[in-house]
This record gives sequence, structure tokens and C-alpha cells, in this order.
Amino acid sequence: MATSPPAATPGRGAGGFSAFRLAGRWARRWRPPGLAPGQRIADPERRGMLMFWLDGLAANVSESFFTPYLSLYLLALGATGGEVGILAAVTGLVGTLMFLPGARLARHSPNYRGVVVATSLVARAMLPLLLLVPWILRGQPAIAAVIILAALRMASTQLGVPAWTAFAAMIVRPTIRGRYFASRTLAMSLAALVVVPLAGRLISDLGAPQGYQISFALAFGAGMLSTLAYSRIPLPATSTRAPKAPLPLGQMLQALRARPAFLRLCLTTTLVNLGVQIAAPFFNVYMARDMGLTAGLIGLTTTCSTAFDVVGQRFFGPFVDRHGLRRTMAITSPFIAVVPLAWLLVREAWHIFPINVVVGFVWAGYNLAVFNYLLASTPDDQRPLYSAIYNTVNGLTTVAGPLAGALLFDALGFHACLIASFVARAIAAVLIILLLGEAGQHAMKPAKQTG
Repeated sequence: MATSPPAATPGRGAGGFSAFRLAGRWARRWRPPGLAPGQRIADPERRGMLMFWLDGLAANVSESFFTPYLSLYLLALGATGGEVGILAAVTGLVGTLMFLPGARLARHSPNYRGVVVATSLVARAMLPLLLLVPWILRGQPAIAAVIILAALRMASTQLGVPAWTAFAAMIVRPTIRGRYFASRTLAMSLAALVVVPLAGRLISDLGAPQGYQISFALAFGAGMLSTLAYSRIPLPATSTRAPKAPLPLGQMLQALRARPAFLRLCLTTTLVNLGVQIAAPFFNVYMARDMGLTAGLIGLTTTCSTAFDVVGQRFFGPFVDRHGLRRTMAITSPFIAVVPLAWLLVREAWHIFPINVVVGFVWAGYNLAVFNYLLASTPDDQRPLYSAIYNTVNGLTTVAGPLAGALLFDALGFHACLIASFVARAIAAVLIILLLGEAGQHAMKPAKQTG
């Protein structure tokens, strides 16, 4: 007997349209975090912050499908621990070399948004090429191809960072930056909380290289959505401008000396990052080869850190706005310093999870404070240049750190990397407490004694 189509069929279509209408209604009513009750802003400014927020969400979905598993992908292709260190060092080197050209590109471009969109498209085009490698190459040529493509991806990404930093300061007004960027990073962390274990399970179930290839393909799709959202940010009136002439070297050095807060930020964050990079490339190697953990379980350890990053973003967003950037860095940096010592005690997989609880929470506050400190300690009209200087100095640690770490790892083992990492982080924490002053709106208030 003939039957009519089930009622659920048109209902699904209507539901789909309802979902789009609901999303559109949410987008129209969305308010930037940090606005006072009743405070109004122009719609282009509101839409710009919304698109920037959605860009961050999609970008971290892309990164979560790719970044935690790149070193494991290389190991699956037959790489050694030393070659994983080379991957980190090479990508760090080429990325570092791109910051100053990126500042020059931003200075000569009519708007910052166009620079970021173009560089992100080139960077994300590397992802399909990375997933094709196992179908074309084997052995050392495959390992070399992955390292080269990852380096090109990093170079393109970092080329756009000075323009991205300057444009971010135009998109988000200073009075709400703490809460806004905390909300944006919170959304990014929630995305990672879902995607990282999903990608790990996908890779574990499908095996190598198929699981990695599908994960990288999903990273490409999410990355293109991120670029689309960023391209929809309305251009503020101040973002379209005539190209600026570069400062002469003498004037640039004089300008830097006039900004001690920026110089001290460079010094302290460089030491922190050096400590991090000495050990960072080898955590996954240690977990996979020495502890025998699967990609899925390694992904769960990352998820644990991400979950408490979410908690940290909720806590530190208002904290930064109320108590200042310097105090946030002074509180979080000692905890960051002792993390390598905790790893010396790891014997079982479950030992990693309480460490990552602390890692996720304190890094959320530290990173939020550092980014806002960078914006607050640099001049509006030269922010791409200062961003490039900051990222170049810190980027050098992504070369020196993994190379030093690879020597220690091969000669003395992972625990030697952890001890060296602790020493650098601890020195940085002491300098942050002793040397770093306040920046931004809290620098205008009477100084308070902090611990």
C-alpha cells in the first residue's frame, strides 16, 4: 500500500531553516563581552568583533585537528626523536624570519585585513599537500617533505602576525579587551576540548596514515571557514591608510629605549618561551615511545589541559581588567616554572592529568595578560613593527630551544630537557616579579605593592 512521505522529512527541512534563523537572530543580538549594561556601540564595530570571535573559533578547530598530531604524524612516517626536534627548529626558524618582512608588508599594505586573509590562505593551502605525502613519498623523502611543508605553513602564518596584531587593536576597544579576548579564547578552548579528543579517536581508530589524513582534511575545511569569517570584518576608518615610511635605525632604537615596559616584556617572555621550547617538542615523543601511549590517550591529556584553560579564561578575563596585567603574569609565571619538575615524577599516564589541570589554568591567565600587555605597551601607529620585533625575539627561542633540547634529549634523555626547562622558566618568573611594571589602564593608577 502506498504511503505518503513521513512527516519528519519536511520537518527536518523546516528545522534546518529554523537553525539558520536562530543563528541569524543570535548574531544580530550578540553583544561584545565587557560592555557595560545599556552601553551601545555602532553596528559595524559590533559585527567586526563578532566576526573576529567566529574567526578565532574556526581557527582553533582547524589547529586542534592538526597541531597536536603533527609530530605524531612524523613519527608514524618513521621519524626519530631528533627529527621531531628538527621539525620544531626549522618551523621556528622560518617563522621567526617572517616577522620583520611581515611588518614591512603591513606597513606598505592599504589595510591590515587583506594581508591577514592572503597569508592565511597560503598557510592553509599547505594542509592538503601534507595529507598527500604518504601517497607520493616513503621514508626520508616523506619526512623531509612534511618538515618543508610544515615550515612553509608556519612562514605564511607568521608573515601575517604583525598585521593581525595591529588590526586586533583596531577591532577591540581597550576598555573591554580583557573580557573580550578571554571570551574569544574561551570559545577557542571549548572547540579544542571537543575536537582534540575527536581527532585522537579518529586517528587511533583509522590508524596511520589514514587517520592523520582525514584529520588534516578537516583542519583545512575549518581553516577556510576561519579565513571567510575574518574577511567579513568591516574595515574601521583608521585601517585604510597611506603606507608609512620606515623609521631610520637610529630613531627606531631611540623609540625602543623610550618604551622600557615593552623591552622588559620581550626579555621576560623570551626566557619563558626558551624554557618551554627546550622541552616542548619531546613531550609527545616521550609519551608515545617511552610510556607507550596511543594517539587517542595523548589527545585526552591535551583535552584535560584545554578543559582547564576554559576555566582559566573565565577566571582571568575579569581578573585582568580589575587587577592588571603585571599582577596576572607575576601570579601565573611561578606555576609555569614548576611544571617541568612535576613531569620528573610522571610514571603512569594518569599522573599527567593533574599536571595538565594546572597547566591549562595558569597558561590561560599568562597568555591573556601577555597579549594585552603587548597591545598596551606599543604605539598605535607603529604596532606592526613592535609586534614584529617582539615576535622575532621570541621566535628565536623556537629555534634555539628545540635544537638545545634535541641535543639534551639524544644525549641525556627527556629528564635533562625538563631540568633545563625549569631553570629558564624559573629565572623568567623571578624577573617578571622584580622587573616588570604595569601597562595599560592600570598603569595610570597609583601603584600597589604586589607579591
